[in-house]
Order: sequence, then structure tokens, then C-alpha cells
Amino acid sequence: MAMIKEVYRFSELSAAKLYEILRIRNEIFVVEQQSVYNDTDGHDLKALHYTYWQEGDLIAYSRILPPNSVYSLASIGRVCVRKSHRSQGLGRSLFAESLEILENAFGKQPIKIQAQLYLKDFYEGFGFRSITDAYDDCGILHIDMVRDGIV
Repeated sequence: MAMIKEVYRFSELSAAKLYEILRIRNEIFVVEQQSVYNDTDGHDLKALHYTYWQEGDLIAYSRILPPNSVYSLASIGRVCVRKSHRSQGLGRSLFAESLEILENAFGKQPIKIQAQLYLKDFYEGFGFRSITDAYDDCGILHIDMVRDGIV
């Protein structure tokens, strides 16, 4: 099955593609992880939306943000892989490619992320380091992490 990887600016998203993006984020972060939060936070308008499609279905997604949107630093968030496609290395590929897209779009620079605590080792593998203690965000422990601009 061929996978199609695409990057969209918000203005390039069709209603159907935006619906699928919001749907996967809702399925994973709100329903699966039982976290009640405002997913439509206004940052999507400034973001690059990186998608993995397979047979017309959205199976993985990340949101790539320029500096001075969520944080003063550039950021990547809403990183998710549909449950049916986990344990295939897609999360690692998605995040590595998201870092490349961020660098190509906004230049090589420091990056800040908000990470679920259980993924700390995963992000450390990409050169991120924790800058906060664990804190509760909508019922899930998180930490803030940064990666310097030169890795």
C-alpha cells in the first residue's frame, strides 16, 4: 500500500482534509487519551500540516509551527499516529521528517515542544532536553523540551 506524504498551509487545506486532521486529533488526544482540551486553539492558521495518507485515510499527522506562534521558538505538536498503524516506526519517521520540514521552512533554529512525559526518551533521541519538571496538562503529565538549533 503506497503512502502519500503531504505538507499543507492552512489555506491549502480542503474542507475534507481539514475534517480528517481534526478527526484524527480528536480520536487520539480527546477520546483515546481521555483528555479534554481545546484542540482548535487558533494556531492551525499559522501552521504547516504534515500528513501521511494511505488508501485515502489519514494515518499520521503533525503540526509544525513557526516562531512566535505557540512559543517564541518554533515548535512541532499534535504528533500522532492512528492506533491501527502504530509499532511500525511511523512516529519516528513522522517526527524526523517534521524536523526537516521545520528547518526547510523556517531555517535551522532552536525548537520547543510540549511532550507527554512517557515520550521523554523518544524526544531525547532527537536531541531534545527537558526544561521543566513534569506537570499536569488536561489530565496527562507533560514536560517542556527544547532542542538547540545545531545538532
